[in-house]
Amino acid sequence: MIMSKFLIYLKLEPYLHQWLTHSLGNPVEFPAKSNENAIIRRFLQTKPVDAVPDLYADGLTAICIPDSKAKPPQYYNYCGPKAKSAIIEAIEDLFRINLWAELAPASYNVERAECGLNKMIAAWCEMHGIDDDYTETVRQKYYRMRKAYTKNGVFLGKLTRNHSDDRPDFKQPRTTANKYYKG
Repeated sequence: MIMSKFLIYLKLEPYLHQWLTHSLGNPVEFPAKSNENAIIRRFLQTKPVDAVPDLYADGLTAICIPDSKAKPPQYYNYCGPKAKSAIIEAIEDLFRINLWAELAPASYNVERAECGLNKMIAAWCEMHGIDDDYTETVRQKYYRMRKAYTKNGVFLGKLTRNHSDDRPDFKQPRTTANKYYKG
């Protein structure tokens, strides 16, 4: 499928913008038979007379309108606010799927790995063009996804924390005064 030169502009969270443009270019071109293109085509309409055309502004992500025989982009190149909301929701779902598919298998083996899950998430963000400023946002999103499954009885991580005091550098801090302690 050839993409037209017609664009729509979406207001995405900065980490989503960085991930999406790193993965699919700028302007973003979704794969031909993608769910996102199907949603765009479904809600494209001719521009209402009173509507202002989409123009680029800072903080907006440019998305290519896919070519379609049923809805030629030179005529059908407008998405209303609710249609844009549906497209953003599909992009957020795609992000979650990508995050989960690439990080979840690695998180099962974190206890055997030399690095922790936080470092894996930071590396994943780096690999996908997401600035360090948003690593914490992505980490929280991952943990919320895992927690949502756990609430429903589907355990996707360790059930207990592994606190080990057999390391040579381990030192148990005193939390209360003890008159018998001579340390």
